Amino acid sequence: MNKGGKYLIALVIIIAVILVIVNVQRSKKDKNGLIEKYKQSLIKTDNDFYIYSAKNGTGRAFIDFADDSVILLRQQQFPIVGKNKLVKHYLNNETEITPLKWAPIKAEVSRDGSLGFTFGKWEYTNIDKNGKKSSSYGNYVTIWKKQKDGTWKYILDGGGTTPPPGTND
Repeated sequence: MNKGGKYLIALVIIIAVILVIVNVQRSKKDKNGLIEKYKQSLIKTDNDFYIYSAKNGTGRAFIDFADDSVILLRQQQFPIVGKNKLVKHYLNNETEITPLKWAPIKAEVSRDGSLGFTFGKWEYTNIDKNGKKSSSYGNYVTIWKKQKDGTWKYILDGGGTTPPPGTND
């Protein structure tokens, strides 16, 4: 093989390597774009969850946004495991519209977009029978599972109390 043929083969190999690298980078960018869309979809779902609770009651929202395999963790309570137990829990407790507010701060999703979590803050305002107002604050983590129809349902929700905002946040 002459010198020109060797250079041509080397050039073809270099071009092939460059094309592979460009395609891999494009694939990563496309994947990152898709992951970002999943994250935005999850943030929107968490926000919709809150809006739904404000209109329909916290209990109704926690029931309607739950996956069948849900686990609900609350402070000083045993876990509520499964949607049937979740329904019984909320049917036996307050399901009216409550002064519980929450907002997601961050979301992350798996590469395939089938699982994700949101992390956020919450505030619960209570007014006692004497009209005295008090508030509790905290953070939450909700783990979500994408359903066959493309919607998200939560499979685990839990959180804890924090000091009031501004005290050491």
